Amino acid sequence: FLITQQQAFVIAKSIIPDIELRGMKISDQLSDYKKLTKLPPNCWYISYSAVPIQYLSCSNGSSIFLCVSKEDGKVVYHHAV
Repeated sequence: FLITQQQAFVIAKSIIPDIELRGMKISDQLSDYKKLTKLPPNCWYISYSAVPIQYLSCSNGSSIFLCVSKEDGKVVYHHAV
């Protein structure tokens, strides 16, 4: 069975407890992130800001990507771009 989007969110939240305050986006389409062709396939792709939204003006605006495998729920990638 495959990991659902909701399960991927729960996994992400266990790693970044305030992720919903950080402008989180979740998708299973790599085409949503054209510059990120090196991300592993068959994942939920979760992007979020390095800082909570209210502090975005103080940050460099880079996104952090977290990729959760759809097959086993393992985090296969977690890095700023």
